[in-house]
Amino acid sequence: MREHGLLAGTLIASGSERMTALARALGFDEPSTQAMRDIFLTLASSWGALPVGEAPPWPSDVCDDHSPFELSVAIDAEGPQLRVLVEPMDAPFSLSANRAASLRLHEELARTQGLHLERLRALEGLLMPEDARGRFVAWYSAAFSPGHPVDFKAYFNLLAQGPGRAARLTEEALHRIGFHAAWSSVAEVMGRREVGMDEPVYFALDLSPRADARAKLYFRHHRATASFLEEVCALGRHHQPGVAAEFCRQMAGGGEGPYGGKGLVTCLSFTDPSDARPQAVTVYFPMSHHARDDREIRQRITGYLDSQGLATGPYLGALEASAHRPLEAGTGIHTYAAVRWQGRPRVTVYFSPETYGMMRQPSREPPAVEVARPATEIVDHFETHSVADHPFFTRMQREPVRLEVLARLLANFRVGITREFPRRLAWLTARATDERIRSVLAKQLNDELGDGDFTRAHRGLFERMFEVLAPWAPPETQEVLAPGHALGAELERCYVSAEPYEGVGASLVVEVYGKQVDTFVADQFRRQTQIPPSALEWLHLHEHLEVEHASESMDMARLIPTGPASEAAWRGAKAVATASRAFFDALYRQCYP
Repeated sequence: MREHGLLAGTLIASGSERMTALARALGFDEPSTQAMRDIFLTLASSWGALPVGEAPPWPSDVCDDHSPFELSVAIDAEGPQLRVLVEPMDAPFSLSANRAASLRLHEELARTQGLHLERLRALEGLLMPEDARGRFVAWYSAAFSPGHPVDFKAYFNLLAQGPGRAARLTEEALHRIGFHAAWSSVAEVMGRREVGMDEPVYFALDLSPRADARAKLYFRHHRATASFLEEVCALGRHHQPGVAAEFCRQMAGGGEGPYGGKGLVTCLSFTDPSDARPQAVTVYFPMSHHARDDREIRQRITGYLDSQGLATGPYLGALEASAHRPLEAGTGIHTYAAVRWQGRPRVTVYFSPETYGMMRQPSREPPAVEVARPATEIVDHFETHSVADHPFFTRMQREPVRLEVLARLLANFRVGITREFPRRLAWLTARATDERIRSVLAKQLNDELGDGDFTRAHRGLFERMFEVLAPWAPPETQEVLAPGHALGAELERCYVSAEPYEGVGASLVVEVYGKQVDTFVADQFRRQTQIPPSALEWLHLHEHLEVEHASESMDMARLIPTGPASEAAWRGAKAVATASRAFFDALYRQCYP
C-alpha cells in the first residue's frame, strides 16, 4: 500500500501524511500541498525509507519522542505559515553518518532549490566538525506561506565541540559571516546570571537568497523567570515591553518562574551585520514540560491568541490534524509555543508527530533533593570549561599579536589580581578550618612571596615585566581599569569575607584559570618579536608554577567534605568563574569595539 506514491509504514510516508493533513487544515491548495510534500521528501531523503517502529533508530533531538521531524504553525495578522524541521541521518546511525547526510543535503538543496550557500559553506568546517559531539550535527527547515517563496534554514549545534567551547564557536561563527558587532549582545545575555545558566545551543542561518537573510542564535535558559526573559527580549530593536513576560505567565498557567525542567529558549535574530542589537528576540516555552496534558495546553494557547487578537482557527485546525489520541491522555503533541514581536505579535506552535509515543503526565511528586557534588568535580569542570576558550582569547589568537591588547589585559590583571593576591591568600590561609588545606594554601603563599627571597616575590617580578610594556600600556583611567577593579572586588569577597570553604572553592578556580591564562599569554608573547624573552621572567615562572598549583588544587579539593562544605566551595568556584567571564567580556568590548 502506498501513500502519495510512498511505501506505507515508512517514516517518510508518515511525515508526508501528517504534513498533508496540516496543509489542508490551514487551507493550502493541492498544488501548494504537493510542492510542500516534494520539499519534505528532499529534506527527509536520508531516512525516509526507514520503517516506523517502536523505538527510534537514532535518538533525534528534534522532538521529545526522538522523531526526526517536527511540524509547526506560525500565526500572525497575515495568516498562517506551515513549517517543517528535519534532522538528516544515515545508517549506521552516528553523528559522523548524520554529518555526511547533511553535507549531501547541502548539495541537493543547491541543485534543486537554487539556494546560494556561501554563508553555510563558511561554517561547515567550524560547526560541523568530523569529530562532532553532542546530540546532533545539523537540522534543516522549510517554511511555507501562501504567495511567498519557500524559506529554508539550517541549524547547527553549538555544543558540537563540547559545552565549554560553545561561546568560542558562537563568536567565531558570527565573525566568519561578517556579524562582528553581534557578539556584544550575545555576551550581555550570557553575562546577566551565574555562569552556565544561559548557554548558547543553536546557530541558524537563512538559506534563501534574501537581502534581509538572518543569522539566529538560540540560548537555553535554566531556571529563568518571566521577568528575566523579558530582559533578554528587550535587547531586540522591535521589543514591545511586557510581551515576553506575559507570554511566559500564560504558557505556565500563571507562574512567574523560575521555570524548572527543560529550560526555556530565546532566539536573537540578526539581519544587519553592522548592528550590535538583534532585530527581534523570540521566546520559546517548552509546553509539554509545564502542563498536565495537551488539553490544558490547548486552553492556554487559545487564551493567549485571543488576548492578542489573533485567530484561533488555524491553531485549532492544526491541532486537530496533529492529534491522533485524546488530548487529556497526557502531554507530547505540543512541544513548544513561541512568541516574537516585530511590529505585531507572531505566535508559533510546534507539534510532535509522536512517532515513538507520547510523554507521560508530569510527576506530582516533590522535586528530588539535589545531591551535593564533590569538590573534586570543581577542578575537573573548570579544566574542561577552560577560560582560554573565552571569545576574547579566540579573537586574540585569530589576529596578529597586538601588544597594546596584551598591555591592557595585564594592566587589569595588575589591579584585579597581582597587587593584592598575597594579602588575600594570606587571609584565606589564616581562615581555613582544615589544617591540611591550610598547609597547601600556605605552600602556595610561600611560592607567591619568593620562598623567603623577597627579590623573587611574584608581585615584584610582575611589576618589572609590566614596565617593559610601558610603551603600549593604556592610560590608567577608571574606565580602562574597570574590569580589573570589578574582578578584584569579587576576589576580595571570596578570599577575605566569604565562608572559608567558599574561599577555598574560589582558590581552586583561580589556580586552574591561572594556569590556562598564563599558558595562553605566554604563547602570545612567543608569537611576537618586539619584547625579548629575558624581559618576561614573571610569565615564565608562572607558566610552570601554575601547573604545579593547579595540581595542588585537586589535592586540596579531595580534602573538602562532600555536603555543606562542598556546596560552599561550588558557590565560590562559580562566583569566580562568573566574575572572570564578566572581566573578559569587558576587555573584549574595550579592545574590539
